[in-house]
Amino acid sequence: MNVSFDWYNVFYYVCEFKNVTKAANFLCVSQPAITRHIRNLEKALGKKLITKTPKGIELTNDGKLLYNEIKVPIEKLNMVSANFNAKSDDYD
Repeated sequence: MNVSFDWYNVFYYVCEFKNVTKAANFLCVSQPAITRHIRNLEKALGKKLITKTPKGIELTNDGKLLYNEIKVPIEKLNMVSANFNAKSDDYD
């Protein structure tokens, strides 16, 4: 199974907010869609990444490892998008 960049992106925001609902609101998608993306990512990687708690989520050891691997690249891509959008507005 191929891993979608969107799954990594969703995982990143769930980790940042430590809450599925807050990540869903930020990304403007439903909470079930977020949960589905996380399940798909876990299935594709063959690893449990998060556990739900009454206060939100908690990362497993594998989840912490993955988050540390994707954090910087995703933040860089988000910065590229923001910079590109700002520059393209200058040409409109």
